[in-house]
Amino acid sequence: MCNEYKVPIYSALAGILLTMITGVFSNIFLLEVNYWGYLFPWVRRMVYPGAPMEVLWVNFILDAIIWSVFIYLAILSVEKEKKRPARRSPARKRRR
Repeated sequence: MCNEYKVPIYSALAGILLTMITGVFSNIFLLEVNYWGYLFPWVRRMVYPGAPMEVLWVNFILDAIIWSVFIYLAILSVEKEKKRPARRSPARKRRR
């Protein structure tokens, strides 16, 4: 795999994984409806016994894209910081 595609692929996979992890946390509770997922709630379930969970695919895809972009920018900033030479503080004079 080319090095130029590693960061976008890793950030997309991490964005999807992070989106799926956020589906565990409750987001909004309205009358008789529960929502899960952050930034956008992407799992919905009516509050009654045996109610099926419904995946809101548009919100899931938007969440995955947003988390992927955040992770992509974080990886790029870390790589840029690694390439920057370390700054040295000026030498302090010794007191005698």
